[in-house]
Amino acid sequence: MRILGRAEREVRAASTRTSKGKRMTELAGVWGGRREGPLSGIRVLDLGQYIAGPMTAMLLADQGADVVRIERPGGPRWRSPANTALLRNRTTLELDLKGDGGPTLIELSREADVLIENFRPGVMARLGLGHEYLLEEAPQLVYCSLPGFGSNDPRAGVPGWEGPVMASAGAYASPDTGSMYADAQAPDDAPPMASDVPLASVFAAIHGALSISAGLLARERDGHGQWIEVPLHDSLFEASGSRAMTFERNPPPFTSFGSGVYVCEDGRHVTFLANWHRHLLWFLTAAGRDDWIDDGSVDYELLWTDASAGDRLRDRLVELFRERPAGEWERIGRAAGCTIAMVRSTAEWLEEPATIRSGAVVRTADPEGGEVSVPGIAVASRASQVPAQESSARAAAATGPDERPPLDGVRVLEMSLVVAAPTTGRLLAELGADVIRIGADPATSRAIFPEPLMHVQLNRGKRTAIVDLKTESGQEWLRGLVPSCDAAIQNFTMGTAERLGVDPESLRGLRPDIVTLYLNAFGTTGPWAAHRGFAEIANVASGLTDHVLDGTMPASGSSPIIDRPRWFFTDYAAGALGAFGVVLGLLQRARSGVGADLSTSLFSATALEQITWIAGHRAAVDAEPGEQSVRGVHRTADGWISVHCPAESLARVRAEFGADAAADPARTLGEAVLHLDRSAACDLVVRLGGGAQPVLSLSDVMAPDGLAAARGLRIAALTADHGVVTFAGPVARFSRTRMVVAELPAPFGSDTDSLEREFGCQMRPHG
Repeated sequence: MRILGRAEREVRAASTRTSKGKRMTELAGVWGGRREGPLSGIRVLDLGQYIAGPMTAMLLADQGADVVRIERPGGPRWRSPANTALLRNRTTLELDLKGDGGPTLIELSREADVLIENFRPGVMARLGLGHEYLLEEAPQLVYCSLPGFGSNDPRAGVPGWEGPVMASAGAYASPDTGSMYADAQAPDDAPPMASDVPLASVFAAIHGALSISAGLLARERDGHGQWIEVPLHDSLFEASGSRAMTFERNPPPFTSFGSGVYVCEDGRHVTFLANWHRHLLWFLTAAGRDDWIDDGSVDYELLWTDASAGDRLRDRLVELFRERPAGEWERIGRAAGCTIAMVRSTAEWLEEPATIRSGAVVRTADPEGGEVSVPGIAVASRASQVPAQESSARAAAATGPDERPPLDGVRVLEMSLVVAAPTTGRLLAELGADVIRIGADPATSRAIFPEPLMHVQLNRGKRTAIVDLKTESGQEWLRGLVPSCDAAIQNFTMGTAERLGVDPESLRGLRPDIVTLYLNAFGTTGPWAAHRGFAEIANVASGLTDHVLDGTMPASGSSPIIDRPRWFFTDYAAGALGAFGVVLGLLQRARSGVGADLSTSLFSATALEQITWIAGHRAAVDAEPGEQSVRGVHRTADGWISVHCPAESLARVRAEFGADAAADPARTLGEAVLHLDRSAACDLVVRLGGGAQPVLSLSDVMAPDGLAAARGLRIAALTADHGVVTFAGPVARFSRTRMVVAELPAPFGSDTDSLEREFGCQMRPHG
């Protein structure tokens, strides 16, 4: 065996026809040694191809894991500058798993902690390397599978290309009127809203990394590994989030304080968000339009009760934004504390000093393309360096495997607003943590939604309490609760945590080994760090919105804030990164007794979502040498399908329909399926060596008799206020330490009194 080095350099295995002892001596040089980070000393085998598997391994390698990539002969199937990021920080070992490489992989598995693969279900088993067998040979292994469709899905054998997977999970259809916060129903003949953001792969990768870390944390209890499956299709149930929820009656109401996309003097656009009434007032004052406030036309109660007042406000804002260039409005609004951003292209974002200084993107050398931009480390981590009063590391149990959820016994304090950070808390609750979310009295809110936002979805499985940390009673409660907490989450504007005494240093004064997570829009360093921002702001500022709308921004006036798909996907991606960070910190503490401070941002999430083009290359998912693939949506006799035919299948497409070599295979295929129904058209594409799925709406996906319900991904619960509410269940399947289906929450603050009794302190003044 010849070891050529780290990163993208190859290691070619010697013949396996030698003794086990000699082979292990030869393989000893494969592992690269310890690296710094929460996963230092953790050994990972990466068998992934394309995006999902390699990105999962990248997220682990970025946290200090020692990753060995098992590569097929000939190198990676996907040839893209994105591999500069996806394959970083690892050694590569070339093995033919269909030939004599299997025994070598088995030997390496005995020395490893984690194995990642994203083949179709059954492929590894046919190679003699399935999780049942490897877990017998290596019971310590956390084995993570990332197939397109799950092993208990009837589509398991269908190629899981990105487009068809996205279409099958509702990502290409307009939101239905029955879903939460939906837009108007699209016309029946409207083409699907296809997007080339690889959300299925990115969400599977983030949830894969989160689940692997949780599996490693569970292993600290008993020494046993397990199998975890995170299908790409299922991961999109996290990306759709609240859009997939339905309410039998009384859905939460919404209004608008003028939020939208506006055309400015220079023809460019800004996105302005006023989720709280005070943000609208701040902006109008900064814009020199206090007269709008004085004349009562933007009164809070008026905007909530009179829809025409909101229409008039929007018309006036259209004229106002026409008075200055977009960049000037961005500067004015941000200086006033508002959430506003100019719509940038990805190329413009990459040139912003704030982008590099935030750490969301880094510049590095690509062996073939020179300097390229790639996503930075998505979760920043720093050991607290404060000795714990009592080490939290747990010795492996002498009894059998412990089947409790991975975070059973962990208590998390959540102090957060809006979507991303509450998503972190919800995911931790689904992993078994006792999550206590605190917040202001919703009765005092002056927002465009009943606070907390999306309470029914985001606070599932949590206990909630009304606490005012600005009061002495709130601080007394904090001093009573924090010593019992293992982790704390907050997403306040920078500087607020210090004023409230919930910054990492203050919390460590109450619990020395606590794990803290901070989540914000633009990271903790750089000129934008202190600016407020939501996912829509991060999307437009980073170029993601400009890319997915592809020139369809309004030429005049204003429009709603719309991305494709019309989901809050960046919020949910950042929330999952936050949960990954918390579990990393808990794992580090379990292994060392030392806490950690972690942070992530919406910007980091957008960098991962744009990984296929921020390196300057809009890469096709099958970008191999030679002919490109056929990808896209095609009309059939009864609807639309999403198709992906890789390059090697195009000759079969032409041969099937008698087309010559010069014929456009996309057109040939499109004409062929036009007169077939969707089922027959998909079957045809699969028979020709491609992948295809019907374009479904979220109502189709979440139907009571659909696949999601049959596979446990659709949960229905009866509530007093809304009747039957449906929502998505956990997407990761743990073979041993299963996740919890978090219950719908009672009204916010319902646990205040019981928590006061539990911790023996008063959270709020009693009159």
